[in-house]
Amino acid sequence: MNATLENDVNKRDKAKNVKPLRQLWPFIINYPIIILNFLLFLILAATLNLGITEAFRVIVDCGFNEEKLIPKSCSRYAMGDINNLGSYFKFGMIIGLGLAIFSALRFYFISILGQRVIADIRKSIYAKLTTLSSEYFERVHTGEVLSRLTTDTTLIETVIGSSISFAIRSIAVSIGALIWMFFISWKLTLMVAAIGPIIIIPAIIIGRKIRTLSIESQDNLAQASARAGESISSIQTVQAFTREKKEISDFNNSVESTFNAHKKRIFVRSFMTFIIFGLGIISIIGVMWFGANVAVNSELIDGKPSLSGGQITQFIFLAFMVVSSSGFLTSTWTELLRASGATQRIMELLKEDPVIKSPLNPKAISVLKGNIEFNNVSFSYPSRLNDKALDGINLSIKSGEVVAFVGPSGAGKTTIFKLLLRFYDIQSGSITIDGNPIKLLRTKDLRKQFSIVQQGSPLFSGSAMDNITYGREGASIEEAYKASKMAFADEFIKKLPKGYNTDLGEAAETLSGGQKQRIAIARTILRDAPILLLDEATSSLDSDSEKEIQKAIETMTQSKTTLIIAHRLSTVLKADKIVVLDHGKIIEIGTHKDLLENKRLYSRLSKHQFNDSEIL
Repeated sequence: MNATLENDVNKRDKAKNVKPLRQLWPFIINYPIIILNFLLFLILAATLNLGITEAFRVIVDCGFNEEKLIPKSCSRYAMGDINNLGSYFKFGMIIGLGLAIFSALRFYFISILGQRVIADIRKSIYAKLTTLSSEYFERVHTGEVLSRLTTDTTLIETVIGSSISFAIRSIAVSIGALIWMFFISWKLTLMVAAIGPIIIIPAIIIGRKIRTLSIESQDNLAQASARAGESISSIQTVQAFTREKKEISDFNNSVESTFNAHKKRIFVRSFMTFIIFGLGIISIIGVMWFGANVAVNSELIDGKPSLSGGQITQFIFLAFMVVSSSGFLTSTWTELLRASGATQRIMELLKEDPVIKSPLNPKAISVLKGNIEFNNVSFSYPSRLNDKALDGINLSIKSGEVVAFVGPSGAGKTTIFKLLLRFYDIQSGSITIDGNPIKLLRTKDLRKQFSIVQQGSPLFSGSAMDNITYGREGASIEEAYKASKMAFADEFIKKLPKGYNTDLGEAAETLSGGQKQRIAIARTILRDAPILLLDEATSSLDSDSEKEIQKAIETMTQSKTTLIIAHRLSTVLKADKIVVLDHGKIIEIGTHKDLLENKRLYSRLSKHQFNDSEIL
């Protein structure tokens, strides 16, 4: 998982500038107290960071000089006797302790700010995703959407929680150090300024090479991980075909490729370390050498050199701060650009408007009876506008009727359910329930009129009780038990390790298909909506279980409008009306007996599933 996330981070495109980061401000400004605390301790830490160099100067000039060469200013730092070396070290220790405290507090507040902002962004993204229409998820792959919750927010978290903090601190320290250095010796300061490009330019060039090699190594690692995950998840297939050696060989090759890519990256990074440290240390020692000569050969002022040994020491530390901070800012700039690109992608998602919206003045409804009318309805999915999923559908369904939809795959059966739930809007015609056009109803009110058992019975992680009560907030345990018994799920649920409180795992994968189907049906029964939508409700059940579920469905449908999609025609024999679809059009409507007599598509489908005695 970490390898995949790192690989995704490395592949994220960088923005051309950091302007998109401004869009994070509305999230950041919500926490002014945290920001003020961070800025306060940032200033204090940066000041003491520079102050630690003053401590080194004091120790050298005041603690190691002969008494006649000790500057008068040493008296303000002495803690007791001016000739006591320990007093100056105590002064340095106090500054170091203050620096540690303020740095820790700076880190604490910026980290809290980063986590708080990212938590708010993630909540905003998820809240937005739950409002977006199905059309959006046709355009944008689910994996890309999830990466915005993970990879993109992780990039922003890194920047807000650390990079920006260190960048601001580095800039503040560098500016302060340069000013201080200038007052110590403007000649030495110009020398240090000339050294900067000598170190930074090679770091930028080599850094790009390292990034390329990092992507290569992460690609190989992701490939190895994906292959391992694929083979392990299908380990029985691997063993059944005795392909263990091949899988091991493929995985070993991927791991070796990863190692070789890492080896190249490590070599280049080691070379960069040599260049930066070599040039940096040699240059700084050169400046120290020049400064020492200045100090030795300079004129004496009041019997003391114009540039003391302590000042040279302080200058070297300040110069090191400037050089190291500049190198850090180079890598930080890359992170800022990548985070800027991530921010742009997130903001695009947050600005996305759902295609399916409730009307500004929705018609108020409570519970509908379930009279459904399709009037010349035509519809094409947004991703396939030239291909009509439904073409001129006219259909009237009375309250309390059981209507079955049959036909080959792709005929438009499931599309009818999606349109009723208004996951999509039709291009022409109208759909009404009890005379109310569904476009004039609030989507939440409309969908409350439906209970649905979907094909594949999607369930969620959590307990069996959580899944049964998912469709009806506030349902009592007794009502859930009753629904479970009606769906013939009670018996197997009670046999689970913790009964109704057993965690079913991700997507309830610990259950069989038939068990998941029964829990889904129990969830639908408990919802108790006036219109039932059953999409292959018994597809995962054996013959005995199917008969039991059919009894439960018959009980449910007595007072409700019920629409059934079924490939197994045994589930629709008792339907009041069977609608036969093909290529998005209704080609037959009637009862089972009537349609058999027509000798058309339904009759042919029936003969494939039953013998003559069964279908009559």
